[in-house]
Amino acid sequence: MFLNTNNLPWLISKELRTILHAHISDRFTACVLTCQSSSHFAGAGGHSPAEIAIDTDGTIIFITSFIDTDVSSGVREQACFDFVAREVRYDGKERVPLEGEQERYQEWENAFVASSLAGAYRVTVSPILELEERCV
Repeated sequence: MFLNTNNLPWLISKELRTILHAHISDRFTACVLTCQSSSHFAGAGGHSPAEIAIDTDGTIIFITSFIDTDVSSGVREQACFDFVAREVRYDGKERVPLEGEQERYQEWENAFVASSLAGAYRVTVSPILELEERCV
């Protein structure tokens, strides 16, 4: 599968494309990339966990960034960029239109790419159906 960014309202960096493609290149079904802090970065600030859903045609469905909290309280959503609904939600609050949110997206992307290149994430790839089952 190749990454298809035609549905995005703005360009994504070559570095993010490379990172995502490294995990989806042998996939032929919709999938979710779950990026969690690797053991040697656990508890280190600035490496927010993320989930990135990609459809069978390679389009990015959504990107959700999480606030890494202590184990007892779980993980809270920080930002969810929904490219299908063309909306974004911050801190689990009300959705706002995706237009005008490029700067905040860019901040997320820069931090994610830097963390990825530093080896801060352990990435797992799951069929998108597993995500749907968790959300029910």
